[in-house]
Amino acid sequence: MIRNMIDNFHLEDIKNNRHPSVFFKNEEYDLFILRTPQLEEGKVVFISNSFIMTKNSYYYYNKADDKFIDLINIKGFYKILDKNIDQALKIILKYLDEIEAIEDIFNEGQSVKDFNKQWFSYKNDSVRMNRVLFKAAEALSDLIFIYKQDDDYLERHFEDIDEHLQRAHRNSGLLLEKLDALKTFNITKNNEQMNQTIYILTLLSGVFLPLNLIVGFFGMNTTSLPFTVGEGGTYYVVTLLLSMGLIASFVTFIYKKGKGD
Repeated sequence: MIRNMIDNFHLEDIKNNRHPSVFFKNEEYDLFILRTPQLEEGKVVFISNSFIMTKNSYYYYNKADDKFIDLINIKGFYKILDKNIDQALKIILKYLDEIEAIEDIFNEGQSVKDFNKQWFSYKNDSVRMNRVLFKAAEALSDLIFIYKQDDDYLERHFEDIDEHLQRAHRNSGLLLEKLDALKTFNITKNNEQMNQTIYILTLLSGVFLPLNLIVGFFGMNTTSLPFTVGEGGTYYVVTLLLSMGLIASFVTFIYKKGKGD
């Protein structure tokens, strides 16, 4: 029975749902664990699939049933790997499409609702996928390097899935770059909006501060204030306020025009 020939430490690794991708070569058998991202109920999860290779056959460990399934030959081994790697590549491409959709929204000058929440979710998944795919690509390359001289089928077909896995890893790196660029763009956009708001408030302050100063001056409860004796005092004060407002507005306009030039 295949289980009896497996080292206990290797058996623990095989049963470990979180074990990273790795390739071990031994005298009696070889152990290959491939950990790849998969989709479950719309969420990204990481699944470790374990295989034992002997001189006579290839075995896949079914964690649900806790038993080894004889894959008969290398073609059965290839089918499982091909399915898992294609699924990982599809997830990466799906994420790239979603990120490019956000880029299009920004390019159109629109805002993205709950951008920071979405960005953090994408970033978290992308970092984990990049790390997992890097280990997976390394382990698969080690397996191909050792096995490619033993079987023409492996050399022809496994280099194809190796290319898919390498592409998935490269695209995950591209995904991280796009996310960083989006974050920088969003921060820059928010800073520009904040600077524009502060600029407008500064201009308004330049207009109303002189008026507040005059109103505060004439609102003092002291004697000998100008225009308190005789008729037309209120008229003179209103005229003064309007004059100061016009002067402040003119100065602000000249400053804004000079800054624009």
